[in-house]
Amino acid sequence: MVVKVSKPEINVREKISELDKPSGTAGQAMLAAETPREQQNLIGAGRKNLIINGDFRVSQRGDYTSATSTTHNQIYLDRWVVRLTTVTANIQHILGTNSAPGYPYKDSNSLRLTATSSGTGLMRHLQRVEGFLSGRTLTISAWVRSNSSNARVFSFQHNGGYRVSSKPHSGNGEWEYLTLTTLNDATTANNLYFDIALATEAFGSIEITSGEYVEISEVQMEIGNVATPFEYRLYGEELALCQRYYQIIRCKDTNGNVALIRNRSTHNEYSGTVYSMSTMRTEPSMSNTGMDRLHKPGIVYDTVASVSLSAHPDGTSARVNLVPGTDHTNALMGWFGAVSGGSINFDAEF
Repeated sequence: MVVKVSKPEINVREKISELDKPSGTAGQAMLAAETPREQQNLIGAGRKNLIINGDFRVSQRGDYTSATSTTHNQIYLDRWVVRLTTVTANIQHILGTNSAPGYPYKDSNSLRLTATSSGTGLMRHLQRVEGFLSGRTLTISAWVRSNSSNARVFSFQHNGGYRVSSKPHSGNGEWEYLTLTTLNDATTANNLYFDIALATEAFGSIEITSGEYVEISEVQMEIGNVATPFEYRLYGEELALCQRYYQIIRCKDTNGNVALIRNRSTHNEYSGTVYSMSTMRTEPSMSNTGMDRLHKPGIVYDTVASVSLSAHPDGTSARVNLVPGTDHTNALMGWFGAVSGGSINFDAEF
């Protein structure tokens, strides 16, 4: 007996297409990417954050966990400039107390700027990003909390003025994730600036009331048009990035930590070298805080009549020239130091 079996024709292409899993918007963007670099930008692979100290872990200049009165155009936490016009403000470094729907880590640090007077002006956190990046699309993201609906994230160039701002904060005092994407189309700027501020959309002055604040955390700037999760770097990496712009060499105790040699036996003058941790952005300006003693053998402390510091152009070292105010003993060498809290500061900020 012969048995004949028949089955309907199958369109293999159609059946395969039915098995396709929908890729969604992100998947389509990944499939459409023409280079591995574009794919890396989409998923946030590799080092990406152009902002330094965007999670506010590094504070070489001091402890600002208690509210501190601010001065216009000054840096408190590393890399962050405070800009004020008309109004006065306090700054506060808040450690590990954040909590918000969708906020990734409730123990992240934040930085708050609070108006302490009222007036028509601006109140701003600002960072200047080194490097040209002309013609690149950049996306900025930050967690922002404010009691003012005038809080925004801004992007602008050194020579080109205001570029674009994010949507305004709702002003309800809750954490919100604000983003903006902008094309850096400046042609002559050396650096890109951006702000998180209380200001109008056109970056004009507004009426600020005492008590209004803007608080920020997990600030990121990356190449591309997608805001990806915040990039956490090891503390040592973040500190090294900050030290390209500012370094502080602290004195341990009254014995001093910078060795100085007497220039000539008949002159009460001493010279030596202090070394930084790494090469800096440019030749730094030098200063010292509280360094007021020259310790000589025999536990003798001379006061300091004058001291000058001159940095090497790459910031890796500085020459110290010191004249003691007293000359207790005719020693050939001594150690420059402080009674307590002394430091030598290398500053290569913009």
